Amino acid sequence: MSIGWNFPSNNYGMVYGIGEAGIETFKGTPYKSLAREICQNSLDAKRTKDKPVLVEFSLTQLDTDKVPGFQILRKAIESCLYFWRKQKNEKTVNFFQKAVGIARQEKIPLLRVSDFNTTGLLGSNQEFNTPWQNLVKASGVSDKDGSSGGSFGIGKSAPFACSDLRTVFYATQDKDGVKATQGIARLVSFALEDMGMGQSEGNLSMGIGYYGKMGQNQAVQECCSLEKGFQREEVGTDVFILGFTEKPEWDTEIIISILEDFLVSIYLGLLEVKVGNTMISKKTLGKVMDQYKDIAAKAYNYYQTLISPEAHVITENYEGLGDVELHILIQNGLHRRVLMSRMNGMKVFDQKNFPSAIQFAGICILKDVPINSYFREMENPQHDAWQPERHKKPTEAKRFRQGLFRFIKEYVLAFGRKTTVAETDAEGVGEYLPDEPVPEAENYKSESLVDAAMDIEVSDLKYHKGVFEVATDGSDLEMEDGEGVPDGEGYGDTGNKDYGTNGGGHMAGGLGFGSNEGNHSGTNGAGGNPYSIGMEGETLSKLKKKFEIHAIAVRLILVDAKNNRYCLFFIPEETSGNGYLQFKLSGEQSNMSVNVSNASNLVTGALLKTSKNTIYLEHIVAKEKMSVEFNVDYGESSSMEVSLYGYQI
Repeated sequence: MSIGWNFPSNNYGMVYGIGEAGIETFKGTPYKSLAREICQNSLDAKRTKDKPVLVEFSLTQLDTDKVPGFQILRKAIESCLYFWRKQKNEKTVNFFQKAVGIARQEKIPLLRVSDFNTTGLLGSNQEFNTPWQNLVKASGVSDKDGSSGGSFGIGKSAPFACSDLRTVFYATQDKDGVKATQGIARLVSFALEDMGMGQSEGNLSMGIGYYGKMGQNQAVQECCSLEKGFQREEVGTDVFILGFTEKPEWDTEIIISILEDFLVSIYLGLLEVKVGNTMISKKTLGKVMDQYKDIAAKAYNYYQTLISPEAHVITENYEGLGDVELHILIQNGLHRRVLMSRMNGMKVFDQKNFPSAIQFAGICILKDVPINSYFREMENPQHDAWQPERHKKPTEAKRFRQGLFRFIKEYVLAFGRKTTVAETDAEGVGEYLPDEPVPEAENYKSESLVDAAMDIEVSDLKYHKGVFEVATDGSDLEMEDGEGVPDGEGYGDTGNKDYGTNGGGHMAGGLGFGSNEGNHSGTNGAGGNPYSIGMEGETLSKLKKKFEIHAIAVRLILVDAKNNRYCLFFIPEETSGNGYLQFKLSGEQSNMSVNVSNASNLVTGALLKTSKNTIYLEHIVAKEKMSVEFNVDYGESSSMEVSLYGYQI
């Protein structure tokens, strides 16, 4: 059977263009995606448990006459350019003009990515549904499940996104002693007659070419090497990327990706990665982190969490699915993020949206196979988010995901309150505080934060129709335009009738001036609580107009923990004159009103009228700081939603 390149006909069917979905998925971050997909696959194929998997990235220059069947490959690339130039497809023409130029060079960049202490790619001598066949000759197919990494079958496209020739050779020696080599060129459809292979006019290729046994496009049963001086002598897999897209500092980008996505794997001794001359292992991790800490700041934060003796480490069984191991380090300057990790140490995503008053970093590791499998089912194809809708039990999955986030947040708050911190003068805080001193100001200074958080740092928040959320432990909740906010975890838009409208997250309180105060979300209907203004007999019917007011800055501080007394500082964005604040506790199922009393304006000293969850204000002026002190009748720390409105009578 002859060996060479074969570009199968599309049999007058589908025409394949340059925008191949799998490759396009990784084009935005090619090096990062390559490192992530390769290391994930290698960890999934680990052979000996008590030894780390080793992955090597090696860049060399390859003589094109050493590439198997390169003259035919070059002719196919030239045929792609010729065909699509006639179609006047600018994007495709631009790509293949560059590809043809590279293919006509005597030397081309070659990146070899090899793994060791793996099983190799099994099943190269079989036809269907094996790791080898699913990688080389299947689309959208994966044999992985459970706690393994990829299961969508698109990760195989990452190496092609790093090739200016869209060509990759695979070679393996598996644990059963089977050897194989095969080349794949994922090009575009072109006229086969242009190849001079006797094809009829109008017959196009599928766009994919195979180097191997030409009859059935099978692998050659040898483990070949394209890199001079390298020959595999042990079990594992080699990926050779022809025409590697060699941009400046490509190796640095791969190193940063390894540090950010596989920090836990390396720290636990599960993975070692060599990029050029840089070895990243458990032994060298500290040195490498110090070298790259400025450009791998997120990873450096998490590394401190792993090595610091001050870090809190707890292990708990979650919902009967298995153990969750949580590392929390409370320390000034940390980025307030939690790395969500699989049991093999690969990061899925960074969980954000934590109280800004507590500076910390954390790592959450799903330790057992069942819990890995459960949350793995929620992962998107890029493996960087949990999306409950993908799970076979989406409602339960959403509840478990939210519960895990809540579990983490509770421990962050608990450790944050217990951690002793030095008294801090928050830079720039005077811009947001009243000119007059706050009563009992000495309560804001404490050597340790035990009963309450007294931090008075001010940070901007994002608002939804005048509703902002703060926390009764003295911190606020950061809402960053969806960055790091899991789907459905944001806060819904405020209603404009007798009931709130559901914005996809927690339900919002009703804001309308109907006969009842709304206390249900979406279309659940009007609330049943009679609404009353409670201001010297003024009734609802006297209100002519009501509107929401955004706040430029806001901070809620616990002044007196024993008596549940708070100070709220804010700067309104609009001028209103009369207005009011409404408070609700943000719950899982609903936002419960919280009664307030004994309110006063700290700037003027005037007592303010209250009614249930409402504090009434006068003289609201745009960009003029306001401060209100009050008591609440709820004794536990929790998130509080505050709405600011102006009105006319």
